[in-house]
Amino acid sequence: MRRKALMLGMLGKPQVYGLMTVCAMLGASIVTTAADPWYTEKGLASYYSKGFDGKKTASGDRFSPREMTAAHRKLPLGTKVMVENLETGEKVEVKITDRGPYADKRRRIIDLSKAAADSIGIVEQGVAPVRVTITERPPEAQKAHEDEATFFEVQVGAFEAGEQADAVLEQVKAWFPEAYIAPRDGPAGEYYRVRVGPFQSKQEAQRIANALKRGGHRVFLDEVPESALPEEAAQQASDGDHERTSPKR
Repeated sequence: MRRKALMLGMLGKPQVYGLMTVCAMLGASIVTTAADPWYTEKGLASYYSKGFDGKKTASGDRFSPREMTAAHRKLPLGTKVMVENLETGEKVEVKITDRGPYADKRRRIIDLSKAAADSIGIVEQGVAPVRVTITERPPEAQKAHEDEATFFEVQVGAFEAGEQADAVLEQVKAWFPEAYIAPRDGPAGEYYRVRVGPFQSKQEAQRIANALKRGGHRVFLDEVPESALPEEAAQQASDGDHERTSPKR
């Protein structure tokens, strides 16, 4: 499947060379990779089989079918993408944590967790045509400087409707006061993330993620450079972690 690149707000028509795009802008050549936020591609999405539950992914984390993650052959690990079912218009934001798919490589471009696949209605049919658009580069690419501190957050969902985000926030905030809404606006359009954090340790964030999964939420764990945190969340990060409770089963 030939990949395309969307050059938002740029002059000149891009030429596509696999995963590298060269765009002439004001007489200069600008080289962008698939990690750039205007990159998008179309192809088929499939989802992980049951046999992968608990196995280590390319990122080093254990795979969970209940987390909003995905495998991609080329995109940097940690990249966030919006996956849109082209038959229904349903969308889900996932984090790239693994490599694949390796079956039907000419047509399949992404493997979703079962939770993510279910969110856009492709579990029953197994595969579906999708559009994949980068929404956020990996944490290392966002850092203002090499030694910048990194924090951890749990994403509980991404919603196009603010009312949906508000409803989920109300549920989560009852147990985790650190929950907040982070509006986003970019190549994938305007939407709202519901997040819990930030946390100074990955272990603490994972504990919260596990508690939320037990409560029926579909989540993923994210690393966030301090400079990328919203002002209120950054202030909370500087204050340090606080004692937290877990939702009842």
